[in-house]
Amino acid sequence: MGLRGIVNDVKTWFDWTPVAVSAPVEVYRDYRDKGHVLLGYEVTVNYKYHGERKYLFADDEEKLCMVTRAKARKMAFDFYREKQQKIKGR
Repeated sequence: MGLRGIVNDVKTWFDWTPVAVSAPVEVYRDYRDKGHVLLGYEVTVNYKYHGERKYLFADDEEKLCMVTRAKARKMAFDFYREKQQKIKGR
């Protein structure tokens, strides 16, 4: 591998170009004491060189009350739209 090949490899380390994104889905977990609890909203993004990454926008309304369910949902959908725009904007 020559210098050109090394430079191309280094470029791919920093190239986080999204190629696919899934709409936010609700993520739940079952607890013995609380039952079926919403953890937040998950968005899955596939990147050209880095594969699949999952992003969770947590709902902590029951714990710290810093992020409400509505705010977590809004952040997830904003992130989803941003990634969609990057895919379409190529």
